[in-house]
Amino acid sequence: MKINTAKTIFGDVQPGDWVIAAGNNDYRYLIGMVTEIDKPGTPDHDTENETDDIHVDFTVFDYPQERISEIENHFTGLYGEPKIFDELAIDNVIMAPDMLIRITHLGQDEISFIGNLRKNCESFCNCFPGGVNSQSEKHAELIERVNKNLADYHDFLESFGTRELIGMAGKINAMSDAHLYITSWHRFDDGELDVLLQFQNPLEIVADEWCDRCSDLSDMSFTVALIERQKDDFFATYSLMKDLKAPQDASSDILARKIPDKPAEVRTPIEKAEQTAVKPKQSLADKLQAANKKVKAQDTQNNNKQLQSRKREERG
Repeated sequence: MKINTAKTIFGDVQPGDWVIAAGNNDYRYLIGMVTEIDKPGTPDHDTENETDDIHVDFTVFDYPQERISEIENHFTGLYGEPKIFDELAIDNVIMAPDMLIRITHLGQDEISFIGNLRKNCESFCNCFPGGVNSQSEKHAELIERVNKNLADYHDFLESFGTRELIGMAGKINAMSDAHLYITSWHRFDDGELDVLLQFQNPLEIVADEWCDRCSDLSDMSFTVALIERQKDDFFATYSLMKDLKAPQDASSDILARKIPDKPAEVRTPIEKAEQTAVKPKQSLADKLQAANKKVKAQDTQNNNKQLQSRKREERG
């Protein structure tokens, strides 16, 4: 029996081949397997496409949870309503040949790496010329510019110390989020591109505006309400106060394990080790306090010596 094949962006495919959806369609950057190919003019070719109908199952790839969240966000934005991965109708999608890139020639490890994150898929797809990249020349120019903006910002941060960087954490995070959004998430229209390309540093402008928007803490009420509604999930994920051992209990344990004093010469090695183990460790605060006392005592001693020396000189 003759096996149908179809010519895609990077070679001919047949049922059983792995493919990735290029950036020129709504299923962009999904990885799937070809299940069927219907040729124009055949009874099974029931679309109006003049090209081959390539049926692809985009659910067979084992996406990690982070990638599943990215896919859900993509289709939520596409349809304007919340979408769950398991409910998406992507197990039998009819694709045109120029929407797919053949990746069967890659090893399984490479395919897994590409499919683990959207940015990996996009980077791979952008390596192919002609029709693969859905971004316009303006969008490509914007991405190149914000990549440089982020690199320059990282160079700028190298001149600051740790404490200063902690104080700049909000801006640093906003720059990172803005870069990810511009390069991987937002579908820009020409008007947006024309405006952003007027600026030398469009990344910083988007980041600054995002910082201003996030400064309104009233929206955090939604977070608190979510924690209350889904408290069981949070209880299972984060450390709870009841898991901490009360200080008095810890002290009781130490006293219960305390070894009666014996002359050092009659203690066994095990007893010596146990006695050493039960001694509470000195905290950092205690160490600092002891060090300060030592310094003050040394200063007092030095001052007394200087005073006595002066008195001897005066008497002489």
